[in-house]
Amino acid sequence: MSYPNAYLRDFVPVLGQILKEKQIAPEKLHLEIIDEESEEKSIFEPVGVDEVLDQLADELNHLTVYTDRPAHFQAFAEQIYEENGLMPLIFTKKQLKSRSFSGAQGVADRADMRPGVGDTLVLDFEWEGQCYFNLLAQGKNYIPIHKKPWKIAENLDIIVPFGYNTVIVKSRQNKKKKPVRDRFEEAFYSD
Repeated sequence: MSYPNAYLRDFVPVLGQILKEKQIAPEKLHLEIIDEESEEKSIFEPVGVDEVLDQLADELNHLTVYTDRPAHFQAFAEQIYEENGLMPLIFTKKQLKSRSFSGAQGVADRADMRPGVGDTLVLDFEWEGQCYFNLLAQGKNYIPIHKKPWKIAENLDIIVPFGYNTVIVKSRQNKKKKPVRDRFEEAFYSD
């Protein structure tokens, strides 16, 4: 079962709150994208992986895309390289699932070729299939975009499924206000 995601239209503040909650510095973030299956699956979703990548392009220092349509992302890779100097890595989904490739990533981590796995955030845009919980076992932060519902909490915050758990992303409209005490509370707490 899959769920549409209305929060993809303005994803930059959502990503910022997720990084803050997980204590990942934006400059150290290694974003991994698992591409959606095909365009007919997302026919009713107005915002897909391409639009989210366009929103995040200026914010990224490291990007890896796992897809079954690598030619589709070549134009994006060339454009983002010219504009931002970012050279995204594009791999097939078969490489994501293979054990030998994950072992090669561990070698790359030790060689300081990219940030550690704790700074890796995986956004899974697939509509069908199971969640990639093996990525959690590797220590990566995994968010299924369409496989689990994102809900609104009572105070308009967003409850984001995060692997096995959830993360509450604060709404931009709810700024933290200083609590106001009435005169009885003031009298109680005064010396």
